[in-house]
Amino acid sequence: MSVGQGYNERLFGSRFRRWLHEARFRWLQHKCRTMHVNTVSVLEIGCFDARSIRYLPTKPKRYYGFDANWEGGLDLARKTWEGEKQYHFFTAEKPEEVDISGGKVSLALSLETIEHIPPELVNGYLQCVAELLDGVFIVTVPNEKGLLFLVKYLAKKLVVGGASDYSVKEVFSATLGRMNRVERNEHKGFDWEQLLGQLKKYFDVKEVEGIQFPWLPLSFNAQIGVVMTSRSSPNSSNQG
Repeated sequence: MSVGQGYNERLFGSRFRRWLHEARFRWLQHKCRTMHVNTVSVLEIGCFDARSIRYLPTKPKRYYGFDANWEGGLDLARKTWEGEKQYHFFTAEKPEEVDISGGKVSLALSLETIEHIPPELVNGYLQCVAELLDGVFIVTVPNEKGLLFLVKYLAKKLVVGGASDYSVKEVFSATLGRMNRVERNEHKGFDWEQLLGQLKKYFDVKEVEGIQFPWLPLSFNAQIGVVMTSRSSPNSSNQG
């Protein structure tokens, strides 16, 4: 199997998983179009193979992708976009490694990534984005709490496989939304509402929406999307 394909095969191999994981990209595309987001210059935290570029309404002139390069995602991105001289891909495992040249960007992305970042580093990454952005920041994260968590957990435990190692007390706590009683380990114990509080420290939050079923309450969605603007540019979604 070629570099980067193991990850893509897991996420997009079956019809259901493809629908589930492509939802965030379709949602990203919809938000950029309806909010007239300026995509001329893009920074992405956790870009993997930079799949997000294909879903933007207009192709960026500049793109900066940062990733830990697990499973060779950056290598695949460099191969895919090798003809684009203004597309740059960097290995980053800590906030201080996020740096660009050429001024600020108009759009920042982080899709299903922040839950994988060690909690003590999240504020550092958000501060980096805030310093490099004059525009819109779009984030998607998984919903790992409430009744939806219980449904996902039981499905993985009994049918699909790949369930995280929860104790009985932790399953009970996560179902009730008491995430402070669940040990953090990437997806496990991740609390999107706690992250929302952190995001509000650095950005102006414009929308919080369910990805799969935006017309339903957030708790009915497997993924949550947040659209923000930088503090220095309150009307930045329409800027050129």
